[in-house]
Amino acid sequence: MAAAGVVAVALAVVATTSASGTGNVVANSTFDDGLSGWFASSGARLELVKGRSGQGAQISHPGPGRRTIALNDKTNSVESSDQGAWYEARAWVRATRPGVSVALRIMEYDGRTLRGQKRSTLWLTDTAWHPLTTKYRAVTDGSSLDLNVVGNQVPANVGIVVDDIVLDDSTAGGPVVTVPPAPTKPPASTIPVTKPPVSPTRPPSPTKPPVSSTTTTTKPPTTSTTTTAPAVPAGWRKVWADEFDGSSLDPAVWKAEDYSTYGEGNKELPCLMDRPENLKVSGGTLTLSARRESTPLKCGNSDTRFPNGRSYSSGHISTKGLKEWKYGRFEMRAKLPLTPGKSKGLWPAFWLRPTDGGTGELDILEAIGSGNGGTTSNKVYQTLHYDYVGTHPQVGYEYALTSGHLGDGYHTYAVEWEPGEIRFYVDGKLTVTRNKTNTSWIDQAFNKPFYIRLNLAVGGNWPGTPDASTIFPANYVVDYVRVYQR
Repeated sequence: MAAAGVVAVALAVVATTSASGTGNVVANSTFDDGLSGWFASSGARLELVKGRSGQGAQISHPGPGRRTIALNDKTNSVESSDQGAWYEARAWVRATRPGVSVALRIMEYDGRTLRGQKRSTLWLTDTAWHPLTTKYRAVTDGSSLDLNVVGNQVPANVGIVVDDIVLDDSTAGGPVVTVPPAPTKPPASTIPVTKPPVSPTRPPSPTKPPVSSTTTTTKPPTTSTTTTAPAVPAGWRKVWADEFDGSSLDPAVWKAEDYSTYGEGNKELPCLMDRPENLKVSGGTLTLSARRESTPLKCGNSDTRFPNGRSYSSGHISTKGLKEWKYGRFEMRAKLPLTPGKSKGLWPAFWLRPTDGGTGELDILEAIGSGNGGTTSNKVYQTLHYDYVGTHPQVGYEYALTSGHLGDGYHTYAVEWEPGEIRFYVDGKLTVTRNKTNTSWIDQAFNKPFYIRLNLAVGGNWPGTPDASTIFPANYVVDYVRVYQR
């Protein structure tokens, strides 16, 4: 019943009558029983996440763009309304990213005919919890009442979290609701749900300057022990870039993992989170932060390795489903959290994966930190994978800085991918070339669209577990990501 571009969350409400003897008719209203009684609409994701004091329910969608998704109750709404009776709905809501319009709505249906509705709307300018309340007076006897939390024009991968849901039925022992005179029955023309009007006080959405091959972005200088980015070789033109000049990650470009255990194949340790503590855009940079949690962080409801929570959190973003390219020069300027002797267990990466999920992985940058006496903090690993089952052996190259280490300032990492050849660079220096001579399968694996991934892993088979000397929070700071093509 929601218009395109609106997220409708239909709350689980036990069928009841005026003889039920209880005020709140919402089943599993605090999600103490997990997600029992709830399901998500096609294309939506439903997750059990941290609530206000216990557990809560979160829905989101992977995109692209903005999409109508719903969290629905398996046992539908109030069974029989009383004409003239008042109903009050209350819920606590939060968004995982600021800038989302959320409403709490009661709808009265006589069969399939909408008899009336009432909603209260709140514009969320932060990620904190906020209460929502709405009151409705039934216009008929024997109709059903649906309770919804509505998110208007919610971007991809932005979650709406709901907890502590109440629908007080005054005819069933709930409190008497004092409200203004009952609203009149809406005309039939208002039955379709439309986008709610924008409040005059609603803050404007952040705008981002367009990126084109003829426009360059001037950024304030960033403290660094390295030189500025090298000039782009002749013949390349910029086709896309993110300079991170805004105040938040652009959801039209990036998908952020949230309450995710991605990377279990590597036995990594963190819960990947889409929250300011782990992902932040500010001052012209993107920061992915790995943290050692003082209280274990429960990572969804299917974490079999750490069912009682994870001791680390981190960030992981990608352009999967949003931006992809076949061939090009991919470049990043970043400062890595790899101080020698103080970064064991950290594993930052900048890499490409195929949109179709098949063969091919292109690791532009992988690096691992070191503990006392370690020697890896000045080394960049640049690798091509055919697949993960060993059809062809991976081909990798280890490049060591001639002075300093990867955490001493900003460095640039790039790859030039063309038919039959892939060239790797660090700070503008060609480090290794892969072609049909030394990688016979290069065109079999790298002949289709790929997307970008940036992540900061913690632990796993390769870097090992952090030790007491590892500094947290560990910050992987990205100045820009740019893509060029011929």
